[in-house]
Amino acid sequence: MRKLEGFFEVSYDSSRKLIRIITYGFWNLDVVEHFAQAIADVVRVAADGCDTLLNTCRTEIHTLEVSEALGRISYANRDAKPGRIAIVSPSMLLRMQTKRLQQADGDYGYFDTEQAALEWLAAA
Repeated sequence: MRKLEGFFEVSYDSSRKLIRIITYGFWNLDVVEHFAQAIADVVRVAADGCDTLLNTCRTEIHTLEVSEALGRISYANRDAKPGRIAIVSPSMLLRMQTKRLQQADGDYGYFDTEQAALEWLAAA
């Protein structure tokens, strides 16, 4: 597991073929740089087609600068072969920010709870 205390946790469960990402707080560009490295490390070991669970329930709305930097991470990993991506976010503003980062060919689901997201991922 890769972790930056107070900002994110990124882990890969090989038995479930699931990347789990939990984000917290208000980010700056330094946090985004650490996050990008954590994502790259996990993508390197994850199986092609693995699912992703992204929980943003404790994340603040990002600045435009941070949002654009997160978009570059998404673009840098565009050749990865992701499975389904479940995003847990009760905030409509965070959902809108996240949707701007989506790849057009991805299979995304948005949920209010992690349990609902896990059920959707398990139903595939």
